[in-house]
Amino acid sequence: MADSSSGAHDSPTRESGMSAMAGVIGAILAVTAVLIATAALVSSKGGGTADEGSKPAAVAASAKTLEVELGDLFIRPDSLSVAPGTDVTISVTNHGGIPHDLSVKGGPKTPTLNPGEHANLKVGVVNGRVDLLCSIPGHAEAGMKAALAVSPTAGPAAASSTHKMTAEEMDKSYMDGVKAFPAKTKGQGNVDLQPKIENGVKVYDITAANIDWEVAPGDIRKGMAYNGMIPGPVIRANVGDKVKIVLHNKLDESTAMHFHGLVVPNSQDGVPGVTQPLVKPGETFTYEFTVKNSGSHMYHSHMNGALQIPSGLLGAFIVAGADEPKVAREELMILNDGPLGYTINGKGFPATAPIVAKQGERIRVRYMNEGLQIHPMHLHGIVQTVFAKDGYPIPQPYKADTVLVAPGERVDVLIEATDLGLWAFHCHILTHAESEAGMFGMVTVMIVQ
Repeated sequence: MADSSSGAHDSPTRESGMSAMAGVIGAILAVTAVLIATAALVSSKGGGTADEGSKPAAVAASAKTLEVELGDLFIRPDSLSVAPGTDVTISVTNHGGIPHDLSVKGGPKTPTLNPGEHANLKVGVVNGRVDLLCSIPGHAEAGMKAALAVSPTAGPAAASSTHKMTAEEMDKSYMDGVKAFPAKTKGQGNVDLQPKIENGVKVYDITAANIDWEVAPGDIRKGMAYNGMIPGPVIRANVGDKVKIVLHNKLDESTAMHFHGLVVPNSQDGVPGVTQPLVKPGETFTYEFTVKNSGSHMYHSHMNGALQIPSGLLGAFIVAGADEPKVAREELMILNDGPLGYTINGKGFPATAPIVAKQGERIRVRYMNEGLQIHPMHLHGIVQTVFAKDGYPIPQPYKADTVLVAPGERVDVLIEATDLGLWAFHCHILTHAESEAGMFGMVTVMIVQ
């Protein structure tokens, strides 16, 4: 606006010999520029007339830049506030391990940001609630939502980004989390489901329902569960068993069940619209087949899977093989990420369960990734021997301290409890396991006694 007005006044100076008519035209242009500027000022206030004698600086919207961090399935801070009429720009940085963006619901958004990238999101003048989200499919449903609201008392402190912890605060938070481990929470998953035997058929009753699930102490989230637990109950069978899985849907949406990794008849594959109808709320559907292949397998929803599975509709389906390795015992480690956060067996640190072994024992760990992201599982100080993948023995077992488990994969490892002590055991995508406030999410320990 200032440039338009200035140009109108400068023209007579540059053309000092112009006629009086040119001077009149210049004056008209000057008046027009003032009128345009006034109209723009009124428009920026949402209509109405400015008070007489008011200065432009007093009525123009104040500008504010807010800082927002994108992580893997969170937006931090998730609640922002500014004074009414603030012209807002959001400085966005992706600190996660996968691409994200930040979008105004129904409005502008940043480009897709790879890990470490930054962009500014111009929101504009804010006079009411603005909903923010990541627009990449499944990410908002998994928790990447935030809100920008107006507050008459919002000042610089209220509108700024999340508090940066001091070194002392970080130390205290970290040690408090370690001292709390293993923390008690309500609910336990992976409980073996005992079948009923009907005419030689093993019958497993499974009910899908909404549930409040305590992921970590005091962290209670909305989940979906089989038989009231996350992960769902463990189904165990042998090759040649005739099984019947009866699914009762008590959710408020349709669902289905897929037997991931198991060789089943096409009609029992569990994909709505492809092999079966939807299992609507209140309905029951029965799956029936003969178990054909051994190994570490899974069962989970195949309807609205990007939400239902990360929310908890998942479980282990383990079929004993003819030549199983001799071990002291086995441990299930079902990995997940989404609305429940980063979890091992449905819990986040410090509520995850440790693996306890006596020195010299050999433990089998069955990794199963039911999440949306890859998880490299790292055990400190003790070697893991990978011997099976997706239920099948690998021709040449190999040793590793970090084992990559992609979504949908199952990896079986043997761990020799060699050296005494507490050994950290965690996902090595560090944004899944540690923050400035300490360890969280996909962290546990192996205790060798």
